[in-house]
Amino acid sequence: MNRKVLFFIVFIICLSGFSLWAFSRGNAQLVTDKSSSKRAGDFILHVRVERADKGIKVYRSIQYVGKEPIEIQHNTPLIAVSLAYKNHDYTGSPVTKVLKEGGSYHPQDAAIIKQTKKGSYNLYCKAKFTVEGEKVVIDHTEKLVFE
Repeated sequence: MNRKVLFFIVFIICLSGFSLWAFSRGNAQLVTDKSSSKRAGDFILHVRVERADKGIKVYRSIQYVGKEPIEIQHNTPLIAVSLAYKNHDYTGSPVTKVLKEGGSYHPQDAAIIKQTKKGSYNLYCKAKFTVEGEKVVIDHTEKLVFE
């Protein structure tokens, strides 16, 4: 009888330890929120990264700082984001938008990226659009730490 009780107690302790290890390993969070900007000609790419449940939210926009209104064309998404991999996919229908001086354009909601492992990762951001027949590409990489 005592062996069964002892075995049961050891089993419960091992199960609890494994559960605690698995739970703590699966809930990595962004250490600090980050904001950054990158300028390319008359355009500025703005990126803000915030903690979210089981991952991050990435807010992104393009700001036009030129003097005259300008028309841009892009596929969806305007600004693609990816964690740890440089793969970007622009699959949506073409969109046309007129931007005025100082205007910010953010056609997509915040990107929600799930991250469950601790460590350092690169967040790759790429804005791709056309202005007066010329392609504009703004690449930005942000180092993120999850603990």
